[in-house]
Amino acid sequence: MHYLLCAAGPRAKIALMRILQVHNRYQGGRGGEDRAMDNENRLLRTNGNEVHQFTAHNDEIGSGFTKLRAAIRMPYSKLGARRVAQALATYRPDIVHVHNFHYVLTPSIFDACREARVPVVQSLHNFRGICANATFMREGSVCEDCMHGSPYQSVLHGCYEGSPLKTLPIARTIAYHRGRKTWQKKVDRFIALTEFGKRKYVEGGYAEKRISVKPNFSYPPDAAWETATAGEPRSGALFVGHLLSWKGIANLMDAWRDIETPLRVAGSGPLLHLVTESETPAVTSLGLLDAEGVYREMRRASFLVFTSVWYECFPLTFIKAFAAGLPIIAAKLGAAEDIITHGETGLHFTPGDAKSLAEAVAWAEAHPDDMARMGENARQTYEKLYTPEANYALLMKIYEQTINEYR
Repeated sequence: MHYLLCAAGPRAKIALMRILQVHNRYQGGRGGEDRAMDNENRLLRTNGNEVHQFTAHNDEIGSGFTKLRAAIRMPYSKLGARRVAQALATYRPDIVHVHNFHYVLTPSIFDACREARVPVVQSLHNFRGICANATFMREGSVCEDCMHGSPYQSVLHGCYEGSPLKTLPIARTIAYHRGRKTWQKKVDRFIALTEFGKRKYVEGGYAEKRISVKPNFSYPPDAAWETATAGEPRSGALFVGHLLSWKGIANLMDAWRDIETPLRVAGSGPLLHLVTESETPAVTSLGLLDAEGVYREMRRASFLVFTSVWYECFPLTFIKAFAAGLPIIAAKLGAAEDIITHGETGLHFTPGDAKSLAEAVAWAEAHPDDMARMGENARQTYEKLYTPEANYALLMKIYEQTINEYR
């Protein structure tokens, strides 16, 4: 490491580091974990750090025999460990930051870090370490059985993609590393996204003192978009997200049957038909929007509606809404309970309760001045907690603490 004097004054120093990010990308499009890692990569580089990435991709799994081989290797892939060991030898980092290891790399990569004598931190983007489907959801309801008992319960219920066969390798991985005490012995520090996420992992057996909390962040909207949308009147509700069952889309549509407030839905997915075929004239489908389109809609809406029925870890949509000065009406569940302060930056409603959601929307429509104040508070919260500058200070503090404790 070397040091750079920062703007805080001649006594303040920020250690610049050589960082290796390790990430296993999922199949399909670029997801929230990918965006979070790429945001951190940009943040670290912008501030003068040397950042390298080692990535694997679940597309490597293929089908047939290669898929079977990957499933057999899943608890502990020697190949994954060797690949990371090679990256460590090539880049010689000061610290390794793991974002995801499912399913190609596996937790074997932590042994590679130990053997190379390099400290390692892991971001807890979801609950995969203590829940086979990573969401604490089973048959449409919250379930924590595997966190407190055998992870093989998930196999009986086919918790991953509804398939016991697909669930088995994941349950084996959880059981194997729980018994091997990988999380106690091989990872120097974990990064939870919220206090709620930290509490759940502590309940699942992780050491509380080794879990730091650092939220996601978002780069501020382009100044041109701020100017272009300034002064536009706000009206109606906005939903942004994938149209999936656990996002509470059915509940959203049920609530809107008797609501006249315009609802604009930005997103796509298997349940798109619930939106496009809705007989409620107040509901409009915007389809899948790019980042600029989402921000434009956020600047036009009076509030964002968030209806997820599972323990979301940290939706990036929240940060974008706060940056746009948009209050949020969200189910009082999981991270939303930590991030949104009822009456200050938004409103809470009872999870899965369409009537409770409708009542919250009615209150918001009847109290526009209060909602405008909450929007101002949301923007102030973004400036305080979720800017790149605030996040960089937190991240570097975690890195320095981890390195110092490792020594």
